[in-house]
Amino acid sequence: MSKSLRELEKITGEFKALTLTMSAAAGAGHVGGALSGAESLIAVWFDKFNIDTDDENRDRFFLGPMHFTPGIYSLLVKKGFHQWRETVGYRRFGSPFEGHPNAPAIKGWELTGGSLGQALGVAVGCAIAAKIEGKTHWIVTHNSDGELQEGSMWEAILYAGTHGLDNLITYFDVNRIQSYNRIEECSEIEPLADKLRAFGWNVVEINGNDLQQVLDAYDEAKGFGNSQPTAIIGHTVIGKGVGFLADRVSSHNKAPARDTLPAALAEIGTDFPHAEFFKLADEYQARITQELDAALPAFSRDYGWNKGEHMRVDEEWSGIGTSAAFRACMDANPKIIAVTQDSYQLIGLTEADREKYRESQQFLDLGIAEQNMAVVATGLAKEGFVPLTNGYAAFAVGRAYDQLRVSVAHARYNVKYFPTEGLLGGDGLVHEALESVALGYYMPHMAVQWPCDSIEAGKAARAAIEEVEGPIITLQERAPKPLISRKETPYQYGIANLIHYIGEQPRFVDAFETCLSTEWAGGDADVAIVAIGSEVAEAARAAWILKEEDDVDAVVVNLHTQKPLDKVGILKAIQGCKGVITVAQQQKGILGNIVAGVILEAGAKHAPRLDRLKMLGIDDEYGRTGRPAELVQHFGLGAEHIAVVAREILASGEQH
Repeated sequence: MSKSLRELEKITGEFKALTLTMSAAAGAGHVGGALSGAESLIAVWFDKFNIDTDDENRDRFFLGPMHFTPGIYSLLVKKGFHQWRETVGYRRFGSPFEGHPNAPAIKGWELTGGSLGQALGVAVGCAIAAKIEGKTHWIVTHNSDGELQEGSMWEAILYAGTHGLDNLITYFDVNRIQSYNRIEECSEIEPLADKLRAFGWNVVEINGNDLQQVLDAYDEAKGFGNSQPTAIIGHTVIGKGVGFLADRVSSHNKAPARDTLPAALAEIGTDFPHAEFFKLADEYQARITQELDAALPAFSRDYGWNKGEHMRVDEEWSGIGTSAAFRACMDANPKIIAVTQDSYQLIGLTEADREKYRESQQFLDLGIAEQNMAVVATGLAKEGFVPLTNGYAAFAVGRAYDQLRVSVAHARYNVKYFPTEGLLGGDGLVHEALESVALGYYMPHMAVQWPCDSIEAGKAARAAIEEVEGPIITLQERAPKPLISRKETPYQYGIANLIHYIGEQPRFVDAFETCLSTEWAGGDADVAIVAIGSEVAEAARAAWILKEEDDVDAVVVNLHTQKPLDKVGILKAIQGCKGVITVAQQQKGILGNIVAGVILEAGAKHAPRLDRLKMLGIDDEYGRTGRPAELVQHFGLGAEHIAVVAREILASGEQH
């Protein structure tokens, strides 16, 4: 299995070349950590260990920072599990090479992942299993320094050191950069070697970008024989090997531009058919787009966003509205403080904002530590501050659920959550919780809202910060979405908006009348469509289709506040309707069952029968990788799908 240093250096260069090409072709993907950790990855996979998933006696390898998927898939290609042409669909819909690894969909990979701080614990379990069964294979992990901000890492480290797991070797890639910060700007990990030794580990400290030192370190780790796990601390440079990527914070999660590839490959000293890769990737995307469009329900004309001269719409990311509200509130009240977890740009804050509010002591970055973020925010709220937190809902809410439930919500502390949720796109199943509304809705004392667009997001954020006394989750989405409201559109926290189509206009937003449910005079709508988030825009577009195609009147219920729930507004909207549709980028029973419960509890005489209440959403699945609009099409959540369901409901009613 042993290879010469020259052979391993050649493989390292080829690995880096494919990693860069794959990310550049997709226009996304984390390359920095893959490049900084390349020497260790190549040493493990091609020289020092048996990484062959077809061999029961293989050594087990687990990766902690599974966001650097271009590196993962490059390893699989170089090892022969896949051919490079298979990976041209990286981060695109329909490809098994998703934004984070989906282990059952690919060959050669041990574990699905993407949530930091979990792989080492899995490795500890595998090391224990090997001990119990008397097996002699090694358990090897590759972890990032940023992961050490997660408490779960130290739980695993403590347990492994306590129980003498000398079959476990962990490599720590210490490049000192994470998503938007350097390590010292969040939580300093040094002196790391001393900490690990105190937890009962052997420690080898090296230059992690020196391949010979890496090879020697693994030999030393395998030879200790003193009933202790071993940590190799590799001091590295993020983006190593490419000058414009080296030691830059942006290299953590920013793909190189396509036109930079020739120079980057020349610097690495490795040739790769990148132009052919780009061509195949573009052809793959064109085919996927054609297939998805062909599967859309057909109507007499194309009602897609901005497909004609009329009904035009602008698009904007909801973070624009949210961050504007943050700035206004923080400038007005010095006790409002942003408490983020290594992803402050997810809520639209900029580097300039970070520096400004650090100066005014209104900005804290807790790093990769969602559970700690929840309880630190609790302490601040307890002392009279108003903390604004963020993160992906899967982590900020899901991972920290117990902290939210016990420390935040029980005492009704004034903590404001702004997590990112929905069908996000390239990051795929790990980052798309698709159940966060339920997590908040069923948590006592927790309020939940999900605004329909960027304009409403600004209003919802102001309401959460200035009007609501107590904990609240305000969900937002990641990609630009249609603006279907105006600054003057009525909005009231806790009160649904009812939207009715009145006729085609040059601007989409002008084709609808919107009022608070408290002002709704009722009407003769045939169907009610209850929606949250950007699905309100799809519901409004469905109302347009239904009226123009079938002369069917639909009332759209923008249920921007899910808790407290506007039960009266829902019942007013559905009164006299022949059917109800619920639609959300969530597990379909979440919003559907909430609305069904309102109808059943009220026992409304004129409500539609429940066999004509249709729930649209994700049906007991995880999310997928793809463009957000593609995922909406795939999961049947577009306006065309909603309109077809409405037709089916009305046809069913006519048969009775």
